[in-house]
Amino acid sequence: MPDSRIPPEPSTEKPDAPRRVIGDRYEVISVIGQGAVARTFLCQDLQKDRHVVVKELLFAHISDWKQLELFEREARMLSRLEHPSIPRVFDYFQGDDEGATYYIVQEYIEAPSLLERMEAGPMLGQAEIREIADGLLHVLEYLHGRAPPVIHRDIKPANVLLRPDGSPALIDFGGIRAAWQLPGSPGATVVGTFGYMAPEQVSGQAGPKSDLYSLGATLLHLSTGHPPSDFSFDTGRIEVPDDLPIDERLASLIEALLRPAPRDRPASAQAARQLLTTPVQPADGQTLSRRSEARMTSGMPVRPGQSALPAIPLFASLPVTAPTELTLFGVSGEPRLVDMGSEPRDTKGDFKDVYRNLMHPLFPARRAWGDTEQVLWLGFSGVASVFSLGVVPAFYALSFRNRRKRLDDLFRNGLFTVGTIRSIVGADAAVHATIKYDFQVDGSIYRGYMQVAAEMTRYWSVSDPVAVLYDASDPSRSCIVYR
Repeated sequence: MPDSRIPPEPSTEKPDAPRRVIGDRYEVISVIGQGAVARTFLCQDLQKDRHVVVKELLFAHISDWKQLELFEREARMLSRLEHPSIPRVFDYFQGDDEGATYYIVQEYIEAPSLLERMEAGPMLGQAEIREIADGLLHVLEYLHGRAPPVIHRDIKPANVLLRPDGSPALIDFGGIRAAWQLPGSPGATVVGTFGYMAPEQVSGQAGPKSDLYSLGATLLHLSTGHPPSDFSFDTGRIEVPDDLPIDERLASLIEALLRPAPRDRPASAQAARQLLTTPVQPADGQTLSRRSEARMTSGMPVRPGQSALPAIPLFASLPVTAPTELTLFGVSGEPRLVDMGSEPRDTKGDFKDVYRNLMHPLFPARRAWGDTEQVLWLGFSGVASVFSLGVVPAFYALSFRNRRKRLDDLFRNGLFTVGTIRSIVGADAAVHATIKYDFQVDGSIYRGYMQVAAEMTRYWSVSDPVAVLYDASDPSRSCIVYR
């Protein structure tokens, strides 16, 4: 049951109904959460003249005594917590109305949840995700540092609020418990959300490292736009993509937090923060791969016979001592949604690969085919040039020139948003395919289309999100970009 949300749903009370005041103090404004046995209200504290969140548990609707136990534990433990990123508990009491009813009164934080933020779009930028990760690790460091340690057990985007200043707040402590409890003891119930729950949590053995796992699953969701349940679990763990559209350090953190065995995860929230903030300086001055860096920073030794380097390095080619296959854009070639940030953009800067993808749809920087196929394409182009007396390359150069003239300024100065693919035409074509998409600006929906290499469309589907750049003065002038 969420502790706070905005905007609140309109009150379910009839206009002519008498106002409801809980405990002779908290006047109900609206219902902001509804469950089988509990409700959450936005209320006005008549004594303090402030908005508060009041969580109500209806005893008559309880079918399991565990629900009452969890509610009482939440109130008791939250009342002892003091952290700027945790809603304060002002009061908890039993109502004196007919039927036993219990209440928790909490601070109201006026902010949307991360889930609401992602659904509203555009996708969070890398700097925003890093700030959220750092803020939540600070919260977990506080919770896990208590005696006994306090475990949240249900960290996910819906239970994290994003304040206007970018800082996160952790809510919904309905599954809170102390860590020093044995399986089968009171409170050792299974609480959590599928996909975000650590493997050990399913058997009721949650600990501080279970919260770290849930945070890793949350960060994966923020980075990709897909919940962790969408990723392959064939090997008994979430298969984190090698080419996440984030930097090495943040990717290292996610990979380390999502290890299935608790002993393989960072030792603490503080150790996890080091993955995010402390550069690793190898003795020989060489750059380490993401996964070996994660092992070193989290205190995990590389096991005998286990390579410190992945089979294929991630993101950019890195200098290493061991010979390894290098690739610039990852193994799959899958096009990735990219946060284009604010304008103006340098065509030779951080987005130079995105610029090349836009300007050369036949030979993009990111390609789905391998080197062999690329050589064959180039050979075919050369042969076609000879037999056409240079008409083919001249035609392609002209189309590139026209495309650059049309899209260059849009790339440099266009505003960024996220659109949705509506159709893909010509996916089976030999050369080009057309992607039709739409996006929303100021309540109006605009539609556009782009030509891409036909081979790339096997990685796109209808309803997939795509990054869109558009002209502020004429949003119908737009393009999609990817890396």
